[in-house]
Amino acid sequence: MHAPEPLTIDAALAAVLAEATPLPEHLCADPAEAHGAVLARDLHARFALPAADTSIMDGWAVRAADLTGARPALAIHGESAAGRPLTALLPPGAAARIATGALVPPGADAVIAQEDAERRGALLHIDLDAAGPVRPGHFVRRAGSEVTAGELLLPAGAHLGPGELALLYGAGHHPIPVHRRPRVALLSTGDELAPLGSAPRPGHVISTNALMLAAQLREVGAVVLDLGIVGDDLEATVTALDRAGEADLLLTTGGISVGAHDHVAAALGRRGFAPIFRKVALRPGRPLTFGRLRGALVFALPGNPASAYVTFELFVRPLLRRLLGHRDGLTWPRRQVILDAAVEGAGARAHVIRAKLTPEGHAVPLPQQRSGSLRSLSGHDLLLLIPAGTAAVPAGSSVEALHLDRAQR
Repeated sequence: MHAPEPLTIDAALAAVLAEATPLPEHLCADPAEAHGAVLARDLHARFALPAADTSIMDGWAVRAADLTGARPALAIHGESAAGRPLTALLPPGAAARIATGALVPPGADAVIAQEDAERRGALLHIDLDAAGPVRPGHFVRRAGSEVTAGELLLPAGAHLGPGELALLYGAGHHPIPVHRRPRVALLSTGDELAPLGSAPRPGHVISTNALMLAAQLREVGAVVLDLGIVGDDLEATVTALDRAGEADLLLTTGGISVGAHDHVAAALGRRGFAPIFRKVALRPGRPLTFGRLRGALVFALPGNPASAYVTFELFVRPLLRRLLGHRDGLTWPRRQVILDAAVEGAGARAHVIRAKLTPEGHAVPLPQQRSGSLRSLSGHDLLLLIPAGTAAVPAGSSVEALHLDRAQR
């Protein structure tokens, strides 16, 4: 029996997203934890905003009907300050001192800016030439003018940034129902891996994949469980997989090819792994494997740094965003860019090339593109998507790219 052909990027992504449903609702009492989460259901205002008429100026609360003549004089009657409202009825012919954000006292229906009036003893003299026409509602923020009680504030699927959190809490919601953040177990494999901060011996490399992938996971909003490093040993790899516990996603890096020292596929099989696909027609990242293990989703990423990085951005990030409850914007936005230099294709595989976007919308491919190159992971904000079957693309050509605009995520 022939092994199945590697999937295209689009087919593999469709297979990944077909397995992903948003995680259950979690009532989040900590605003810091809710920041960046996704709303799990529609939320409506529990009361109006503002709850009562408030002043939008420092000045004087008045009855508009009392402002007759060129310079009316009103009796000064108390003060309404923010947090200390004047609850007594403002009598006809009177004015009350009022601060920005303070409640307009009963009986008043307009506010005169303080620069348009002058206090002389017990009387307030108003300059209507300066104030202009004063009608009910002048410099007043009406009750419910921003949000009415019961109004939809945000729909399910809304991303909660600072403004969204302020709106929800300000309209009476606490705690906030959000989709639970994915728990991701991260396992690095390989005898050659040395811990961070160590001086690697000959033939060893620092275990940077775990650091990089953990940063990518946290950037999306996942909770990371680092399972550490396991050597190229089947039994040790099986044992390490068992440490994933109740993770929603298991992410391994390295050991997924077919060499004598690659044990991840066999270890997963020992624990009942159900593969969905095993290869993608992609450079870098062809050995990418995806499936399910005991209810958790699993990505077995290649061990070369660029391969792990690219496959995360193409497939893992969209999966996590779906688990978080995002309904759109699962992948980085696609755009057309002009090549500043020629690039090569990868035969029967799509070629993903790291590049830098110029202000003019041109793409400058990084000089290092090898899958094992750490240099190729720094200083780029584009992933150029060179289709399978392309021999070479000359400078000046228009190509499709994923724009890794991290400032917008």
